[in-house]
Amino acid sequence: MAINIYNSFIDLMEETGLNLEDFQAITSYLLENGVICREDTQKEEKYYDQFLRLESIIKDYLNLININVIHDEDLLSIRLYAPGSDFPDSFEDIDMKSNMSMSLTSEESAYLIALAILYNQKFNEGDVEDDASVEVELEEFNTALASYLSFTANENKSVRDDSLRTLRKLKVIKFAKGVFEDEDRPLIIRPYIKQVILPDMLKPFLENEEMIVTDDVVTEVQTEEDINEDK
Repeated sequence: MAINIYNSFIDLMEETGLNLEDFQAITSYLLENGVICREDTQKEEKYYDQFLRLESIIKDYLNLININVIHDEDLLSIRLYAPGSDFPDSFEDIDMKSNMSMSLTSEESAYLIALAILYNQKFNEGDVEDDASVEVELEEFNTALASYLSFTANENKSVRDDSLRTLRKLKVIKFAKGVFEDEDRPLIIRPYIKQVILPDMLKPFLENEEMIVTDDVVTEVQTEEDINEDK
C-alpha cells in the first residue's frame, strides 16, 4: 500500500510538470524558515512560483501533520502555522505565538506588539508606501513601547539588534544597520506583520489608550460646563 501511495504522489507531481526534488526543496525551506515572500529573493520567487503549481499537494501533505499553510495571494506570500497556533482564519484567543511557534523573548514580543500598533495606526491614516509598508521613526517606536507596553528597549546593543534580526526573519520589518544609534534611520514595518499579529491581539494594549482618551473628553466637557456656569 505504501508503494501505491508513493507512486500516486509522484504521478500527481508529474502532472504539475515538477518533480519530487522540487517538492522537497519547497517544503524543506518552508519548514526551516516558516515563510516565503516572493519579493524578497530570487530563491523565494522561484519557490513561490513553484508552490502555485504544487499548492494542493503541499497543503495536503503538511495538513496531515496538522501544520496550517496560509497562502496570501495579495501579498504573494506563504506562511506556516504550527499545530494549535492562531492564524488569520481561525483566531480564537490572544496568543503571542508566531508562525511555527517560534519562541520569542520578552524584548522581541514587546517590539512586535509596538510595531503592529504603529502599522495599524499609520495604515488607518493612509500613511502607507506603495508596497503597503510603513516607515516609523525611532522616537515613534520608543514612544509606542513606553505608552502601550510600559517597556523600554534594552540598553544592550546586541540584545536590541538580535531582537530586530528575529523580527526581520519573520519578515515583519526591514531596518538599516545601527538604527538605534542613528535617529534618522527609520524602521520599515512590512504588511506581513498582519499575518503574525492579528487585530484582536492588540485590543488589550489599546484599551488603556481608549480609557485615557475618554477621561480627557470628560475633563474637557466638564471644563466647558464650568465655564458656561461661570458665565
